[in-house]
Amino acid sequence: MARAAAKRQKAANASALQSLRVGFLIVNTIHLVLVFYAYRSKATWGSVIKYASTEAVAIALWITLEKMARDGDDLKQTGLTAYLFDIIYVTWFVHVGTALFGSWVWWIWAVIPLYASYIAYSKLVVPFVLGGRDPLRGLFSAFAGSSGGTAPADQAATENNAAGQSKRQAKLQKRAEKGDPRVQMQQREAGNASGTRKR
Repeated sequence: MARAAAKRQKAANASALQSLRVGFLIVNTIHLVLVFYAYRSKATWGSVIKYASTEAVAIALWITLEKMARDGDDLKQTGLTAYLFDIIYVTWFVHVGTALFGSWVWWIWAVIPLYASYIAYSKLVVPFVLGGRDPLRGLFSAFAGSSGGTAPADQAATENNAAGQSKRQAKLQKRAEKGDPRVQMQQREAGNASGTRKR
C-alpha cells in the first residue's frame, strides 16, 4: 500500500517536473526569438538584465523543486511548494508578455515581492513582533467603518470572539452588566459550588 502511494507520488512529481522543463523551453524560446531576433529594438541592456535576473530566480526555484522531488516530497502540496510554482508561472507570464506587448509588463513581476511582504507581515510580524495586534487592520477597519462597515452588534460579537468568549458567555456578560437577577443568581450558585468543592 505504501509502495503504491510512493509510486503514485513519484509519477506525479516526474510529471510536474517534465511540465516545468517543457514550460521553460517554450517560454525562453519565445522570449529569446521575439526579443533578440524579431524585435531587436526591444533588446536593451535593462531588458537583458531584467530577463537574466528573473530567469535566474526561476531556475533556482526549479532546481529547488527538483531536489524536493528527489528527496521524496510531494510537489502537489499547498504552502511553500505552491508559492514556488506560482513564482515560476508569473515569471513565465512576464517573459512572454514582455516579448509580445512591451517592457511595461515587467511591472507585473512586482506582484511577487509585494505578496511576499504581505505574507511576512501577516504571518511573522503581526503574531511574533506585534503580539497579534495589527495596526494596519485597525486603520483599514476605520476606513471601512466610515463607509458603512460592520454593524455595532457584529463588531461586539467579533470583539467577544477575539477575547475568547463564546456567544453564550458574551450574552451572560451583557446581562450581568445590566444587572439581570438570573445571571447574579447563577454566579452565586457557581461560587457556592466551588466553595463546597474546596471544603
